[in-house]
Amino acid sequence: MTNRFADGSEIWSAAGGGPGRQGLWDGRVLIESTPVRCLAAKGAVQASVVFDAAGRLLVADMAGWVRAFSSEGRPLWERQLEGAISATPAVDTAGDRVFAGTHLGWVYALSTSDGLVLWRQRMPTKSDARIVSDLLVTPGAAEVVSSSWGGQFHALDAGTGQTRRTWDAGLSPQAGASADPRGNLYSMRAVRGEGVVCVRLDQDGRETVLCRQPEGKRGASRMVVAAAPVVDEDRGVVFFCVNGDRETTLHAWSLPDERVLWTRRMPRFTVATPALRPDGAVLVAGMDGAVRAFGVGGAPLFSYATGADYLLAGPVCDAAGTAFIGDPLGRLHGVDQDGAGRAVFEAPRSIQARPAFDREGHLHVACTDRTVRVFRNRLFRV
Repeated sequence: MTNRFADGSEIWSAAGGGPGRQGLWDGRVLIESTPVRCLAAKGAVQASVVFDAAGRLLVADMAGWVRAFSSEGRPLWERQLEGAISATPAVDTAGDRVFAGTHLGWVYALSTSDGLVLWRQRMPTKSDARIVSDLLVTPGAAEVVSSSWGGQFHALDAGTGQTRRTWDAGLSPQAGASADPRGNLYSMRAVRGEGVVCVRLDQDGRETVLCRQPEGKRGASRMVVAAAPVVDEDRGVVFFCVNGDRETTLHAWSLPDERVLWTRRMPRFTVATPALRPDGAVLVAGMDGAVRAFGVGGAPLFSYATGADYLLAGPVCDAAGTAFIGDPLGRLHGVDQDGAGRAVFEAPRSIQARPAFDREGHLHVACTDRTVRVFRNRLFRV
């Protein structure tokens, strides 16, 4: 059995699955309520698990370690990097490489087979070097895209680590870039005097502004930019959340028509990247602890209250439209396509990373108690 993710990636190689950040696995999932295994990290895990072409699990933690495990949970290798890691790494599945960024501003390329450091590059900045936004490997694996709180996106040559191009990442950027299969990049930034801007960057470096939301009363510096854009390539839509003074506005941008199709306003900030369902619905996790679903035309479908005060990590979905999301209380929720849900498991510490699926639909949930819990997909048959 071989699965292919909706954004064209067969392997969950980045936060949200692949370059489009869709959070969508194309098989059905029925997880067991008890983890089949727990993988040990050296520090709190705030980054999602990623995978390589050989089925290795790659776990990065806040103690600065990257650890590799076999699909059966056997430790394979470990490597400590300079600085804590909260940004989800990205894997070049064809080139046997994983790229990770640290809070000291280093981007590393490691061999996924043995953890050998292939290169490392320091992000140039005169201010805060922290890399907190999830990394991206562009389609074709030519570039690694990252940003620091210094305010610049850098597209690094995947083979050498040298900077190929840069562009503005705005004030205190936390949102990672996304990409479509043609290699166009989508990113967001907050700019004083302008507000929040969502842009597309083509392969030649030409920038197109998709949307601009003016500054709120508290100014652009308080307009948190944390959720990455999500690319629905099948329907030609890019979704992005723009935070105002307290609320967030979900935008659906039509790629063929070059315009905003619809917007929906929600009462609180959003810092978690949305997820797509197979029917084209989009799910948004808010800082009020609710998960909201909107249909293809923007019609509200449901609002599911997790019981948490806020949500830091976005959901992921399977082919049946079931969503899985973790909350800061340590609970993993399952929510069906009609919005009926419940907490299926409770960990002792906070869940701050998006869950991740392996090729068989087994769900990997990172937790700040220094573990990754693996929930078996009962529908998978060898």
